[in-house]
Amino acid sequence: MDELVRKVYDTIKKSEMICQGDSVIVGVSGGADSVCLLSVLKNLQTSMDLKLTAVHIHHGLRGEAADRDRDFVIQLCQTLHVPCECFQTDIREMAQAQHLSEEEAGRLFRYECFEQVRQQKQASKIAVAHHMDDQAETVLLNLFRGSGLKGMAGIPAVRNVIVRPLLKISRSDIEEYLKNHQIAYRNDATNFETEYTRNRIRLDILPYVTEHINPAAVSHIAETAAIAADICRYIEKQAAAIGRTMIRQVSAEDYTVLEIDAAVFINQDIAIQRELLRQVMNRLAGGLKDIRAVHIEMFRELFEGQVGRQVNLPYQLCAKRTYTTVNIFRNQTHTADGILADECPEIKLDEPGKYILTGSKRELCLKIFPVEKNLQIPKKMYTKWFDYDRIKNGLVLRQRRPGDYMMIGGGHKKALRRIFMDDKVPQSDRENLNMLTDGSHVLWIPDIGRLSEYYKITGETKLILSAELKEIEE
Repeated sequence: MDELVRKVYDTIKKSEMICQGDSVIVGVSGGADSVCLLSVLKNLQTSMDLKLTAVHIHHGLRGEAADRDRDFVIQLCQTLHVPCECFQTDIREMAQAQHLSEEEAGRLFRYECFEQVRQQKQASKIAVAHHMDDQAETVLLNLFRGSGLKGMAGIPAVRNVIVRPLLKISRSDIEEYLKNHQIAYRNDATNFETEYTRNRIRLDILPYVTEHINPAAVSHIAETAAIAADICRYIEKQAAAIGRTMIRQVSAEDYTVLEIDAAVFINQDIAIQRELLRQVMNRLAGGLKDIRAVHIEMFRELFEGQVGRQVNLPYQLCAKRTYTTVNIFRNQTHTADGILADECPEIKLDEPGKYILTGSKRELCLKIFPVEKNLQIPKKMYTKWFDYDRIKNGLVLRQRRPGDYMMIGGGHKKALRRIFMDDKVPQSDRENLNMLTDGSHVLWIPDIGRLSEYYKITGETKLILSAELKEIEE
């Protein structure tokens, strides 16, 4: 077995990111990294009994060059006898419509397509080609932006169904592998444009560091990221357990308040303090994308501050010192349709309309309409249709509870905790996932792409419930 293939195989086995007999969706752009990933998994296909499907995304940004990339990937997959699915869109138009950067819009579209094919193929994993140099770039970028320990952990090897088998392989090793095996690949010219911050790190900073400071800098950064990830997992578990003893949720007239016992908090180690505050902010905001280390410190300093002092934080969060606690809350929001979505553990979806997810910048849009001929069921990750007449207890948007389950293939019930374990959903994420439910039966968990088989559209369906999750336009 080739040395690089062996190294990837060892990584896969150690982390259990891909198991014997798995069906795997492989993102293939045509560049060196993804071509190497496809080649390696093809080498392991027989020994691991893998079912591979390649997915190529045409972003509509580079004209004929992108067309040639698509044609190259199709030909490569034909040569390797790997099925290939291609998608195309106008990312620039999508980015403008959704008020996103082209980079972010492209990422969202890619993963939506990957997830669509994963569900169609009933695959268990989506493999993408991030490698050791990508890890180093990400860690540096996070540090430059003001990240804490979580940012130093970089890109996770496994996140839900997303796996990264090449994360311990350097870019130079990838290129050497392709050269030794005479495997062709495509070069994306945008990788060499320094207008993108990440490219500046890739093209200017890391080459300078490896040439003038330490030739092993990239591997050292990646090793540090792995250590940071291990530490993060441990601290997350400890902070979550401690947090349950000192945090109380209370309801005010216009918002939900989380009260943190100041005396208990102050007695905790500083690492636990920071992680606990990060979890609290994530709980109310529904995400941490705009949260930086400086915000955590602003929040933490309130515990030593004077009574009445307060700070404003991202996601419209506000934290305030009282005599015995530090309270944090996020103001109540009304949707465009006038439906009120309280910051509470559950939202009852009594009628069609728009509902804002608890502590989030996203809304769930519900529509009900009769079945008509030639209706095309959408193939989007965040738009799903359900058989409305099968809903018995009424729809509720909430987080998980004991006894929750889904129906899987063959009409079998499967406990939600088992689904989370099989999908390798991190323990720290499980309590914060929003899900659409009918009693204890979970219809849909958008952020991990899980649907119950029971509510799928059939030939007997008369009324369709459409649920679309999207970012709130500001």
